[in-house]
Amino acid sequence: MASIFKRKNAKTWTASIFLTVDGKRKTKQKNGFATKAEANEWVTKVEYEKSLGKLGNSNSLFIDEMKKWYQIFKEPKISRETKLWYQNAIRVANEQWKNKKVNEVTAAHFQTLINDYSQEHVQSSANRIKTIITAFVRYAVDEEIINRDFTKNVYVAAKKAGKKPIDKFLEDDELKKLMKRAKESNDLSAHMIITQLMTGMRYAETAGLTPTDVDLENKTISINKNWDLVTQSFKPTKTPSSNRTISISDELVDLLKVWGFGKQFVFEGRNGFPLTTNGINKSLREFLIADDSKIITSHGLRHTHASYLLAHDVSVQYVSERLGHANVNITLEIYAHLFKSKRELEDKKAQDLINKL
Repeated sequence: MASIFKRKNAKTWTASIFLTVDGKRKTKQKNGFATKAEANEWVTKVEYEKSLGKLGNSNSLFIDEMKKWYQIFKEPKISRETKLWYQNAIRVANEQWKNKKVNEVTAAHFQTLINDYSQEHVQSSANRIKTIITAFVRYAVDEEIINRDFTKNVYVAAKKAGKKPIDKFLEDDELKKLMKRAKESNDLSAHMIITQLMTGMRYAETAGLTPTDVDLENKTISINKNWDLVTQSFKPTKTPSSNRTISISDELVDLLKVWGFGKQFVFEGRNGFPLTTNGINKSLREFLIADDSKIITSHGLRHTHASYLLAHDVSVQYVSERLGHANVNITLEIYAHLFKSKRELEDKKAQDLINKL
């Protein structure tokens, strides 16, 4: 808001403009304009400079303000995995802009950060870093901590390719080697790996199993909750369709009888809680390296289970329900690479039949 006036008995005009700079309300004033038009021109120039972010003189560092935003608005309500992404974004920003003040970072600086990060990371990772930093900047603009949103024209063009679908699960021979090696181990991590391979359950679903969820007589497992590593408590499943009861094989029934259950959890560690994903992934990696198999994570066990069933002609409808997908389209989209190869086989089979006419 600006005010242009001529004091009583004065020969010149005065312009006064109210600004919020670095989160504080200030008045900028200048006297001595010969005409009202000159005063108006000065006001327009000041407002333009503010829009370009040239009026901030705060001693507050960009990274300090970003950390405060994370600690106050994000950290209390997000999951452990999401916290790691925010902390990573703060680390990346700190590496590039450690000594920059809040209004010194420009679009060029941000684009350089994204370009550098994209050299060694896949596009999805670069997008997440960009999204988190952009969210902070837009908050800071709303709060008038930063004068201008410099994120609008920044883009991501990562050069490193993400994992191909085929890299996220094990082939039949790798699956059999992993099962053999895991069965030879009596570690709790091996028990969870085998169970995920034989059921397609997510880590949080497997960790959240309690003794009453397993019906050995009827050979079923009821999946009705997840285990939250951050809060060390139960929480609802990922989606309503994730609540399901699945059948289990005779072999898994026998293994569960041998392993036994913990007091609160089926897979209970010495501390009374399930193993973490890090613990499972560490053992999984060791098993896979020992057999010279491709490296996957715990979630890749779920993909391996589904891919194995689909590759051996189990219906997509059944697999979709077993995985707890909301609809078949989700399954078709995730495992499209399998259906493409199967379609080629079916096409050949169809042509062979037609040729016999």
